[in-house]
Amino acid sequence: MSTPTNYHMSLAYFILNKLELNSNFYSCPENWTLEEDRVKRPYLGVYFMTSGAIYVTLYLLCFSAMLNRDLIRFPALKIMISLALCDIPSVCVNSLATGYFGWNGIYFCDYPRLIFFLGANGFGLWLGCSLACITLAVCRISELNPDLNIRWVFRPPFIYFLMLLFFLAPFYGVFFTKPVIFRPEFMSWFFDPGTALADSAAYYNINQPVNNAILTIITLSLYTYLVSYLIRKGTHLESAQFLRTQRQVILQAAIICFFHSITSFVYVYMQFFYSPEWFIVAAQIGWQICTGSISVIYLTLNPTIRSSVRKIVCPVRFQQDNRVSSFEL
Repeated sequence: MSTPTNYHMSLAYFILNKLELNSNFYSCPENWTLEEDRVKRPYLGVYFMTSGAIYVTLYLLCFSAMLNRDLIRFPALKIMISLALCDIPSVCVNSLATGYFGWNGIYFCDYPRLIFFLGANGFGLWLGCSLACITLAVCRISELNPDLNIRWVFRPPFIYFLMLLFFLAPFYGVFFTKPVIFRPEFMSWFFDPGTALADSAAYYNINQPVNNAILTIITLSLYTYLVSYLIRKGTHLESAQFLRTQRQVILQAAIICFFHSITSFVYVYMQFFYSPEWFIVAAQIGWQICTGSISVIYLTLNPTIRSSVRKIVCPVRFQQDNRVSSFEL
């Protein structure tokens, strides 16, 4: 095959090709063995598996709280649920699977089909996470500043068209683009599986730099606007309730914006340029934090979700009802 295409290196091709990978780009020796030179990362493996298990547990609790009938009517909750549907399986790839593979020093040719499948889902779900994060930022801004007159976008039936996009973006990324492949020597995921079957340029996936560049620029712009608007508004409204909400939203914005923007840039950089080991590991941790730590943000800075989770895990005598506002979600 002289001209590789996304389709011929995608999960859709793999499925339609009777679960056989494209031999021009993803084949492995028939009697693959590698024991003496196998790179294992037990400490990083333990970190990723442990932290990933914690993130998944906390996120599942938050997700259960979001499904509350009284909360799900809010547009922000619908978007947060869509984000969770991308984030939770993403953590399973970038934390649990990464930790297990690193602990055992598992290479692509050990389990090519499994790693290919996980890599396709990891990249595709990142596209869904990116779109949902941007949409959530716009939703926050529409709730804060009614003068923008864009709240209609987040009301039925338009909100359901947005949620359809949250499904179509990862669907495209999972099934019709080139996947990322785990590389134990780097403790991270790259498009090039390292099998030396083809030039690294053949594995280049234009969707990643385009998506990450758009995510970085739009996220920084939206959250800069959000924070600046809150600061300006705070100079005129000095109520304790507003100041508390202001601090929480600014902190949430800063955390989400920082990790998504930095990780997007770093992950593109390390795919094409030499990067030291610590830099690559930091990028992998950044990807993990982007998708997993949102559950921690919800539990520490979102009183509505925190109260709902408390009702799930605590006895009745420790529960207290909080009034819910759309801005606190």
